[in-house]
Amino acid sequence: MFIARTLDSLPGVTGLHEGHAPGEPPVPRLPRINLQNRQAWHNTSFARRTVAELRDRPTLANAAGDADMLIDVAFYNAPLLSSLAGLHPDAKLLVVFRRCENFVRSATIVEGEDLQPAGWPHRNKPLTDREQFIALGRLQPQADSEDAAQWENWTAIQRNIWLWTTINSHLLQLVESRPDCHALLYEDLAEEPRRFWSMALEQLGLLTDANLTQCTAHSTTKVNHRASYQIGPVGSWNTDEQTLYKQLAQPLEKMIYD
Repeated sequence: MFIARTLDSLPGVTGLHEGHAPGEPPVPRLPRINLQNRQAWHNTSFARRTVAELRDRPTLANAAGDADMLIDVAFYNAPLLSSLAGLHPDAKLLVVFRRCENFVRSATIVEGEDLQPAGWPHRNKPLTDREQFIALGRLQPQADSEDAAQWENWTAIQRNIWLWTTINSHLLQLVESRPDCHALLYEDLAEEPRRFWSMALEQLGLLTDANLTQCTAHSTTKVNHRASYQIGPVGSWNTDEQTLYKQLAQPLEKMIYD
């Protein structure tokens, strides 16, 4: 949301967060694809069909309005990036990596409504209608996979470790195989915003002194930063959770960050 809002403030840019324009009523400018997310992940032909029907050029042009560039910052785009690139070869693809521990702590909600439901909540947490709707498209193991056999017994932390690893493995493969796909780090956004925005704007073809100054200034107030986490750091997780973290996440983090 913060990245979309910041880019939307630049001249000639319409920045959306999961199809929604910052500050507008909760009606998306782009057709919803939340429910297609899970099926698109497991079925490349379905992913291509979804993009062809719901992310075609007239639809994107209409969402952009008078702007020269349309940017949709969305977690649900991960399964669709290859299909988007195929239909729109001039598109610029940016991937933002975030360390697993930080993602899991942000995404694992134990109580209360999650207004940013990226991950799997605690299994006993009551869900609002909105949370239930988003969960319908959230990734989980295929029914006949080894991970699916363990899924029902996994805690929310384990499920979100799996979610992080699955998505980021795919994104790293895209970054390494496609010259039009570029990596950014969430940690740079949080700790070195000028570095993050310099790299992002350069890849988007928007790097000017004025744009860099404006984006860096926005980084003093992140609009979707959680005030606190509901679970502790990795050292406080149970043995099974720490074991899965070491098996799945740590090797991938080494590949991304080293």
